[in-house]
Amino acid sequence: MCSGIHAVPSGPGEFPEAVYSFVICDKMNVMIDAGVANSVMDVGFLDKLDYVVITHLHIDHIGALSEIVQRYKSRVIVYEGYSKYLRDPSKINRDARAVLGEVVDIYGEVQPTDGNFLEVKGGEEIDLGEKKLKIIYTPGHAKHHISVLADGILYSGDSAGGRYNGTPIPTTPPPLDLRKYLDSLKLQISLLPKAVGVSHGGLVAPNHLKEHLDQILTRNYRVDIDIGGLAEEILAKHLSANYKGLEEELSKYPDLN
Repeated sequence: MCSGIHAVPSGPGEFPEAVYSFVICDKMNVMIDAGVANSVMDVGFLDKLDYVVITHLHIDHIGALSEIVQRYKSRVIVYEGYSKYLRDPSKINRDARAVLGEVVDIYGEVQPTDGNFLEVKGGEEIDLGEKKLKIIYTPGHAKHHISVLADGILYSGDSAGGRYNGTPIPTTPPPLDLRKYLDSLKLQISLLPKAVGVSHGGLVAPNHLKEHLDQILTRNYRVDIDIGGLAEEILAKHLSANYKGLEEELSKYPDLN
């Protein structure tokens, strides 16, 4: 039986830390996000998996979902109205190709998931045993984005930036709704989490949230992350898309605060 909380690299072999999935072990075990299709994720410690929470339907968060559901028969939690895109992910794959290009070949395309879906809209609480999992609606990065809070730890998906080498990075590709993104970020700051699980960076200190907010408000969001090799090339591709989405939106709000 598994115990505790696990931050599991779930990117491809070329860059395992490109994305993290998080596992909360309790009487009911939960995974938050499912990495890429070509994931090197190691979940050998799991004897069962009751739920998979999908924070949003981007290719690097749902790639291994079909395989995981087949293996564990997990129930999939997703924002209301969007399970149909997991059953037929053709639009997800097309959109990913338009934003990330050849990176999709490294990640692998999303396969259809034939699963038991629980659609949520935010505010729901799921009893895990000793802990409760609270669903929080956090739009902006995507209109179907949710985050979750469990035992004081916030799992923010892509709604609160990422972090590499101690530096916050934007997670803001187009189409971005910047006003909603900032509102969601401020909401998550107000929750006063004791730690934050960011999909691109793992478990980080809660001051990350305010640092990320400040980098947007001061427009000091371009970063220099030295991780080397193909991993750095993959990250650069993401950052290029993130800068584009953020700059398009910031141009609409010259006096943003």
